[in-house]
Amino acid sequence: MDPSAAKEYVTLISNLFTHYQGLNRGSMKVTHLQGHILEFMYSKQKALNLKEISEGLEIAKQQLTHVVSGLEKKGYLIKRPDERDKRAVLVTLTPAGKAIEEQKWRVLYQKFIKSFNQLTEEEQFDFCFALHKVNTLLQKMGG
Repeated sequence: MDPSAAKEYVTLISNLFTHYQGLNRGSMKVTHLQGHILEFMYSKQKALNLKEISEGLEIAKQQLTHVVSGLEKKGYLIKRPDERDKRAVLVTLTPAGKAIEEQKWRVLYQKFIKSFNQLTEEEQFDFCFALHKVNTLLQKMGG
């Protein structure tokens, strides 16, 4: 294997993360960890128990319980007993939780378009082609 591929991959991750952080800055009215939980819940589009969230985000269940309670107090999540497993609690996004995520993605999209429009037409084409190619190859490589 060409070691430059691994170096470019790590650089890509760093660049994507830095760019995403810039786009995301100021788009949420919750803490960083609360934002991760809301985003995870929004992406799953279903009720999840605390164990599923804990494992999905690799967060200790004890820490998660505290953060979920804070989000519940803000009206973004609802906790209810799991009827299939009486020991478990199911967590669901409220309409307010969905709305805050949708607003975040609208703001991110607008900021991305503004940033993207700073590129020339040829650079925009190259960028789109490169993203498509990287996504296709990553899917082929598996995860």
